[in-house]
Amino acid sequence: MYASKTLLKVAVLLLGFSLSSYSTSAPAVEVPLTINAQQNSLNASVELSALVSFDISVQFENAVGLTPQNMTLEAHLLNLADPDILHRLPNSLLTTIPQAFPVLISISPDSAKGFAFSGAYTIEIYTKSLHYTEGTPLRLFHSHNNGTFADITTMTGSGSYRVRGNGGQFSDFIILTDLRDTNTIIQSKLARLQNIANNSQSLLAAGAYQVLSDAIDNVSIAMNSSNKGQALSALEHLIHLLEADNGTIYPDVWRSSNDLNNVRGNLISAATTLRFSLRIE
Repeated sequence: MYASKTLLKVAVLLLGFSLSSYSTSAPAVEVPLTINAQQNSLNASVELSALVSFDISVQFENAVGLTPQNMTLEAHLLNLADPDILHRLPNSLLTTIPQAFPVLISISPDSAKGFAFSGAYTIEIYTKSLHYTEGTPLRLFHSHNNGTFADITTMTGSGSYRVRGNGGQFSDFIILTDLRDTNTIIQSKLARLQNIANNSQSLLAAGAYQVLSDAIDNVSIAMNSSNKGQALSALEHLIHLLEADNGTIYPDVWRSSNDLNNVRGNLISAATTLRFSLRIE
């Protein structure tokens, strides 16, 4: 088994005003990042302060160029009122940064080094800075290219708080407290799934797009009929359809030059987080 160590660059970002319990002059912290190329995985343990720390792992279906020289992961302590973050939240009043864990995590593979992966990666964050309770509104959100953060949560659990999600592209990750109405969350996830499919139409054969569109329509019809069981069944069919493909029907490669659309990975991410929300409704 091949395992290598590189440095995980952790920068502490404090803007505008200091947060209570955090030093305004906290230096950047560097910690080891473990990369296992044979197992297509990376992980790290990060301590930003005496009160804020976490473990992070990313598991790929398949990856090329997963080396110490190709990966940069940065974590920032955030100002809770940072307008650069607040304007990217789905709802600045109902989706908020938890004061106990004001952390932005950015994964940025070097655009010139040839890193690529296929399908959907799985990302998991574990922190003792937050505590899991049944019905917790804490969720994992992702943003690409400074866009609006979207909920990608597929699992939450204890110990003290553990959250898992997946995706088909990189940039920023953040844990937020999401107090939006459950139906609003579910409808926004359905809309995201539909938008990814619609925006990918030109990349798909006509027959493949029709199969995909019909599968999503079946989910939508069941949800609009308030038939949760049927909606979950239709979602399982869609997820199986996507997971069974190897990129032949649905393009599924993302690379650090950011010039490819990982259709399959993005669709899997949207479908599985929608399934999560429907299951806990």
